[in-house]
Amino acid sequence: RGGMRRVAYALAAALAAAQAYAVPPPPADPSADQARVFGEGLVRQGRFALSIPVLIEATKRDPMVAETHVYLAFALRQTGRPDEAGAHYRFALRLDPDNLWALAYYGVMLLETGNRVDAEAKLAALRRLCPDGCGEREELERAFALRR
Repeated sequence: RGGMRRVAYALAAALAAAQAYAVPPPPADPSADQARVFGEGLVRQGRFALSIPVLIEATKRDPMVAETHVYLAFALRQTGRPDEAGAHYRFALRLDPDNLWALAYYGVMLLETGNRVDAEAKLAALRRLCPDGCGEREELERAFALRR
């Protein structure tokens, strides 16, 4: 009985820790494309599956906005679609190689999928961009700490 309780506590702690770094990036400026604003709002509400078609539409309207790709990748990752998420994280980083949220969340996803080497490269980039620390760097460092 005590063993089952310990397993339940460990599982609850693991789920809480996993959710601790599953926070979407900051919201778009309200003057941005309305599909983007609406889609990002759905992500921020945790309505990932609903946000995906809206964010896909936003990327079609303006494919050159890295933040929209980061939000779409985040939603795809949260719905268990890491291959598609990775494509959007990579595209966001082609548009903006120093995009802190893309580096952090792509790094987390790489860790989740077992690609520690590439995740370490994203962390190195964040350390270079945020030598004194930043929320995005802390996000990826927490993910590493959970997997040590």
